[in-house]
Amino acid sequence: MNALKKILGLVWMLAGLALMVGLPYETIKKLTSDTASAEDYVFWLVIVVIFLPITAGLILFGRYAWAGEYDKN
Repeated sequence: MNALKKILGLVWMLAGLALMVGLPYETIKKLTSDTASAEDYVFWLVIVVIFLPITAGLILFGRYAWAGEYDKN
């Protein structure tokens, strides 16, 4: 079970990193298009402000799982 926790910790860290890189990339791509409106700017600003801290928490959670902090002694 502890090996599974470590493997999933790595998965969470990689998923968080992918989201932390992909979210700003997608935001920039959407907002630099010719069809971007003021509503798009508000929507993507809210999404980035809410989800970047969540992805940071996902990376931190994965780090703790990878380090074995959740293993029972």
